[in-house]
Amino acid sequence: MSPGKVVNGCIYLLHQREDIYPEPKQFKPDRFLARKYSPYEFMPFGAGARSCIGAALAMYEMKLVLATILLNYQLELVERRPVKPQRLGLALAPAGDVKMVMLGRCLPFCASRAPGRHRRRSRQAKPLAAT
Repeated sequence: MSPGKVVNGCIYLLHQREDIYPEPKQFKPDRFLARKYSPYEFMPFGAGARSCIGAALAMYEMKLVLATILLNYQLELVERRPVKPQRLGLALAPAGDVKMVMLGRCLPFCASRAPGRHRRRSRQAKPLAAT
């Protein structure tokens, strides 16, 4: 390589390596339960000195929103076609819109949760015992 060349890592290609991710094109979220990946094997926010400063907040927000949606709603893709990625700087995003429809609320989960059941109960003042 000649001096002055700019080299960028491609996170997408890293995440497609068969030696790290067997069957990388398959949606297998369980692979993250079976193994702890190093920061240089799984890099959704970059790595090293140039990693995203908001990575922890972004992950927390994504987990919270995704969990809320998946616990409360049934979703389905409008079109059953592969979603092609497009490059957005160093990141990837869907090349077009990913349209989904909400089929309804998840009744099995919602029925078991009475309204307010998970809210913290307000403390009521207890009468003082006579001394």
